[in-house]
Amino acid sequence: MKVYILPIEKSLQPLNQNLLYPNHNRDYGVEQDFLKWLNTHAYLTTNNPDEADWHYLPVFWTRWHINHNFAANGEGLRELQAFVGQAIINSEKTFTITQFDGGTLIDLGETIEFTAAKTTNNGIDIPILCSLHKMPLFPVRKKFIASFNGSFDTHQIREEIRIRFTDDRSVNIAGNQTTRFYKRWLQGKQFNLNILASYVALCPRGTSANSFRFFEAMQFGVAPCLIGDIDVRPFQKFINWNEMSYYVANVDELVFLLSNLNKRDALKKGGIAKSFFRKELYYQKWCSYVIKELTELS
Repeated sequence: MKVYILPIEKSLQPLNQNLLYPNHNRDYGVEQDFLKWLNTHAYLTTNNPDEADWHYLPVFWTRWHINHNFAANGEGLRELQAFVGQAIINSEKTFTITQFDGGTLIDLGETIEFTAAKTTNNGIDIPILCSLHKMPLFPVRKKFIASFNGSFDTHQIREEIRIRFTDDRSVNIAGNQTTRFYKRWLQGKQFNLNILASYVALCPRGTSANSFRFFEAMQFGVAPCLIGDIDVRPFQKFINWNEMSYYVANVDELVFLLSNLNKRDALKKGGIAKSFFRKELYYQKWCSYVIKELTELS
């Protein structure tokens, strides 16, 4: 299979963005990561768009939208639409990588979106990644069945979790930061320690159906539990997520899961999750799954 990287207006690849999130993250994400990966796998690329199986649209959507006030009142969209329209040769054989909530926010025709933050947009799910967290020098003793640190106002399911587990000492519920960008409790220290002290990391959906926490928990070696109306664990055709994570659609299912949790099974899932994250899902690792998806679509 061959991929042609579409030439685009230089401004569609901003060098930085005005706001970083999570707040420990460096200015780098899956959009930049895939382009970097593809450029280091020359055998997959061609300079001839006619001989290519797929055309890759390498726009840095997240940086663009953040730098245009998060597309508030449509800011930046008309300019973006015009630039992208000039770049696409055939939308039926074009794909792009996006992390921004809601995806690209413009009309791309038949272009396929590989999306890390699905809201109402369609697309193929990919991981939503951030910089690695620092690990403590010594092992952390398990003292919670599960934990969640974060804001509660980005989706109703988070408020339901807060209400249901506030008086349950076996489940750590903390945070409620005012920022919408996942500012970590006590600059991240308690966020890290609470996950490590838990058998399960609660990863409820927020504005988007995905959660940074899911993949952060994998880094820590703690079994993540995605909670939301859509199961957006990525590349499900190729990855057996049930051996390393949990998924529940609502809080009632979560209560049942935690009430009947097999701790030994949770620890095993966490160990598999840590190894899989390191070998298959972190930066420069996940990109090969995009090629697998495109090969099937071809």
